[in-house]
Amino acid sequence: MGKAVDGIRESLLTPLATEDATQRMTMDRVAVLLSAVCLLHCMAIPLAILALPAMSSLLLGSETLVHWLLLGLAVPISVLALWVGYTRYANVRSVLFGTAGLLLMFVAVSHFFGRALEVPLTLTGVTLVAWAHWLNIRRASEHSAES
Repeated sequence: MGKAVDGIRESLLTPLATEDATQRMTMDRVAVLLSAVCLLHCMAIPLAILALPAMSSLLLGSETLVHWLLLGLAVPISVLALWVGYTRYANVRSVLFGTAGLLLMFVAVSHFFGRALEVPLTLTGVTLVAWAHWLNIRRASEHSAES
């Protein structure tokens, strides 16, 4: 059974590990862009609620769904990009920052600590995820410069 699992793991990861640095950095760049969109979203909604009281009920009613959808988009992109970066460059810090950020985002959208902490936890999580991808991009750039 162990050999079968190792074979599957190797067949899935080998194409990712052999991609060129530009393709690997593209996944990280997409993840950073997604983090930036999330930051803008988190900052824009409270301002919109303050500026447009008539629309606040519309915005508040859809927030949880939007946050779950964004998290559902961020997790696979980030996990894939961070894993590929780790397998290629053994950058443990990227994986740790990214994992911590994704966990904070999950805690925020789940409202484990109430809605009051959703935005600060999300902003902190998104910042950690963006930082993790930036570390991957920097490591890939350093690696391609050495080649």
